[in-house]
Amino acid sequence: MAYSTSTLAQGCFGKVYKEKYNDTWAAIKKVPQQLIGRKDLERECEVYNKSNHPNIVKLLGNITLKDGAWVIPLEFIFGEDLETTIFKAAKSKIQLTPANRGTIIVGMCEGLLHLHSKDIVHQDLKPENIMVEHNTNRAVIIDLGLAKFFKYGLNSAMDMGNEAYSAPEVLQRHKQRDQRSDVWAMGKIIAELCARVRLYTPSVCPAKIKETLRDQPYCNAVCRMVEPNPALRASMAGVISDIRRAAGAGIVTHTAAQKELLKPPSSQIGATNRCPSPDKWTPSTNNRSPSPLRWERSPRPEIKPPNPHTAMQLSPPYKRTEDDNKNQALAPIGRADLNNDFMKMALYKEAAKDLPCNLPPTGRVVMRRFEEKNGEVGTWYQKEVVTRDGKIVKYDDIKFDSK
Repeated sequence: MAYSTSTLAQGCFGKVYKEKYNDTWAAIKKVPQQLIGRKDLERECEVYNKSNHPNIVKLLGNITLKDGAWVIPLEFIFGEDLETTIFKAAKSKIQLTPANRGTIIVGMCEGLLHLHSKDIVHQDLKPENIMVEHNTNRAVIIDLGLAKFFKYGLNSAMDMGNEAYSAPEVLQRHKQRDQRSDVWAMGKIIAELCARVRLYTPSVCPAKIKETLRDQPYCNAVCRMVEPNPALRASMAGVISDIRRAAGAGIVTHTAAQKELLKPPSSQIGATNRCPSPDKWTPSTNNRSPSPLRWERSPRPEIKPPNPHTAMQLSPPYKRTEDDNKNQALAPIGRADLNNDFMKMALYKEAAKDLPCNLPPTGRVVMRRFEEKNGEVGTWYQKEVVTRDGKIVKYDDIKFDSK
């Protein structure tokens, strides 16, 4: 501990200070040595060790004796007590929306359920002994000094709980506090948190709860928790499912796609293309101007099936004439920059059309032709064609004059 900064609370057993403890803030509870015996101190340590839960205040270290007082280092909650949240709205920093209220109620019920599962009775549940963390709305049950182990018997701790949150059997029949009286106190706290009014203890009963929490999802669960007959009263394990379900009914969650759709329109969109803001919409549609656009169904195109009686007309095949063969002269492509081999292959391909016979894929063919002028044989041609793998690789045209 480095130094003390402020006093957080003061009671009949001592004071609680906000101090530094092992480089972190802690709620240091200091109890004079003469006010608590070793046995009660050991019992309180055992309660803290058994009740390790996010909704129960934690013991940060060993209890030591210093300057005639027992020093108990506890977890420091950066928040406010539930008394401030419910009844001092001007000072509270927590907005009691349905989601925040559900988080608080589920948290303190989960904490009490954990205590009861360890056979621990708190005995002093009230809004002042429940802290609410500001950033997370986590509810934390504090002040376990009067808590007792129910399995150890009725005298394991002093019965000094407050009367404002005492069950009817404790006030009227002076019975010892047990888990059922804790449930009754928690039910009254939930009712006051939902209604934000302080309820008169003798009048708290199922009928009063139904009148106070008519539209609240917690009404049925709280009615079972404040049942006057402890034998018929529900346990925390019996109502925790209803409490969780009621808390979920007031929380609206959105998926990533829904959050994307809920984003406001971008500022780059022109005002003429943007939908009007929801806050400017009128509840009645009578004053709205009709939309200039109107949706109409486009006509379906008519598809006519072909007439099976109509014969298909085919174009007549083209027949080559002798004049076409003569006019198809052998001529170079006309580009001087082409490769010589390419030009030769082009000539071979054109010349092959005038060949009178089919060429073998690979071989050599020699052809001769004579021309007659005025009844005499004048000039004759001899052509040699060489093919290889279906291609013309050689084409020689040698002209001989018979005169």
